[in-house]
Amino acid sequence: MTMLAARVTVRVAVQSSQRLLRDTLAACLAIRPDVTVVGRVAEADEVLSLCELSGPDVVILDAGRRLGEMAGRVTALVARFPELNVIVVYREASEEDLAAACRAGVSSLVPESHGLAAVLAQVRRRRARHAREAQRSPGRQGLTDRELEIVVLTGSGHIVPEIAALLGISPQRVENLKRRVYAKLEVSSSAHAVARAASLGMLGRDAGPVPPPRPGPEAEAGVLSVVSGQAGRALDRVVAALLSARQPFVLMRGPGPAADAHWARWHRGPIVSVLVDPEPPDWDLVADLAIPAILVHSKPFDSPELASALATGASALVAADRIDDHFLAVLRMVSQGYLVVDSKPMRPLLGAAQVRWDEHATGPFGLPELTSRESDILSALARGLSIRQTARALGIAPKTVENVQTRVFRKLGVRNRSGALAVADAFGLLPAPAPPQGVCVP
Repeated sequence: MTMLAARVTVRVAVQSSQRLLRDTLAACLAIRPDVTVVGRVAEADEVLSLCELSGPDVVILDAGRRLGEMAGRVTALVARFPELNVIVVYREASEEDLAAACRAGVSSLVPESHGLAAVLAQVRRRRARHAREAQRSPGRQGLTDRELEIVVLTGSGHIVPEIAALLGISPQRVENLKRRVYAKLEVSSSAHAVARAASLGMLGRDAGPVPPPRPGPEAEAGVLSVVSGQAGRALDRVVAALLSARQPFVLMRGPGPAADAHWARWHRGPIVSVLVDPEPPDWDLVADLAIPAILVHSKPFDSPELASALATGASALVAADRIDDHFLAVLRMVSQGYLVVDSKPMRPLLGAAQVRWDEHATGPFGLPELTSRESDILSALARGLSIRQTARALGIAPKTVENVQTRVFRKLGVRNRSGALAVADAFGLLPAPAPPQGVCVP
């Protein structure tokens, strides 16, 4: 007989003096099968009594512009319930307020500008349970108050410029502090630092709050699909697939600028455009947001049409009659930076590219030659480096990287990174990968 594991339910209490926010948070949480809303109150003074009566795992507090005042209540709350995950939503805060909140034991600090999804993304996180001996591991240096603030804010989803603005320091200072945290925790990334700090018990009650790890690919801040194109059965099937998988999406009713839309500003995960039998104006969305695109087509594509779609900005093609089988898997791959194309029309295209490359080797026609700087930028794109990382690696300004990258796109006849890498790979312009260390190459 097979025993089915019981569903783990997160018990959540909500506090906000704003009735609309309080009721909206409770309603959005209540519809989730693994979340139970155990109570909601208007005044922060009532939270302690609510926790004693209902025993929540998570408390969401609305501090508004009074984050410093809320820190005192959080201290009493965490002292009474050490394992409680305390999420504080705030509107404005000074550096002193942020430091006080971190010392008080706040698990996550979420600005109102990040939206409801950012709050919900913190709910499933947990405060780590660790013994005092793990916290005091010999030979391991503890985090300073400033480093602790960096870890807490990073774990709450803040990026470096936001942390710098909140703490009143420069982005370079934030980067230096993060490197010190990495060295102390023996890690190499922000996500690993948050998880490692909690797992080592270095963020217990003596040292401050225990920030939870950043959400994984299945967390609330997942892939946001922006769906546009021709109304019809194919578009309906795309929407149905997204609804059945509970994937967030935006349905564009027509072409138009989207960079200033609220969802483009607050969404913290990857954004992918889904173009269903698009007209030329629909492709402006891809360039406007600089995001990858999935092209859903009702008619078969031949190789020239495929080449045109890739050059225009498509990172994947899905036939309308294969939406149910392939669309969600393709969406996940594209959101991670992959180019996903059916091999049948792609093979003739690669053959044509090889022929054109041979002609380029013996004649004046073919792709324009790239300068050494352009080749360096293309190589950095292939390694997945961001503009800032590329600038740091090459010792040039980020603006210079952007200008050279634009030139490379223009020479290759593409509009984004995925198109550039596809064309460059087809023409053999990408450098061969370096052999692993310790392997002899004849």
